[in-house]
Amino acid sequence: MSSRRRIVMAAVTAVAVAGSMVAVGSLRAGSASADAPAGIAGQAPLDLWTVPSAPAESATLIVAYSFGNRIPAGVDSARTIGEPGPVNEELAAAVVAARGDRDVPAYAQTEIAEVLRSRYGMTDVISIDPDRAADGTLIYLSTDGVAAKVAELRGDSVATDHAAVVAFHDHQWRATRTTAKHGFDAFAPAGVAMPDQYDPQSGQPWTRSALVYLPTDFAGRLALLR
Repeated sequence: MSSRRRIVMAAVTAVAVAGSMVAVGSLRAGSASADAPAGIAGQAPLDLWTVPSAPAESATLIVAYSFGNRIPAGVDSARTIGEPGPVNEELAAAVVAARGDRDVPAYAQTEIAEVLRSRYGMTDVISIDPDRAADGTLIYLSTDGVAAKVAELRGDSVATDHAAVVAFHDHQWRATRTTAKHGFDAFAPAGVAMPDQYDPQSGQPWTRSALVYLPTDFAGRLALLR
């Protein structure tokens, strides 16, 4: 058994009891699948790892979630968005692969948008940036926060949108499910490889290894089932 598989199994075990309680509560309330977004309609209530997929060509937009960054020496990370780093460079490549030669809008977090513009000349990418507090410090932009911003930008189109979700391999289930929670038919673009190697030099400590990241991510997945 691989080390990642062991970590995944440990994370699943850690949330299994709580997951059972959530499932029982949902069934008692009669809401286990009634409100499931279209992109996850066929997913079992406690399936915490299967990501729904569809052909990239069926997407009406692409939503790309960043994963980690690189913080240059001497930079105040509380006020400056980090450099993309290798994982976000791979995520940008996945956006390009998913988009192909079609003119569909791409919504990407800042770190990915930067690479799409500088390396691939994608001048029409819509960058999803974090907000700032009154003192100029960055306000952390969560997965849910990104999805909410994209949904706000799409407006009434959300009801008919088919969103291809680009995200780090271990983040894609939660990214796809969160996108769907905001009304999108959300799926992984079939045949497009997502990066799966952690960056031990990431400026975000929780994205440096599977050991640190997966338990928190699985807890987040469980929360989406409520």
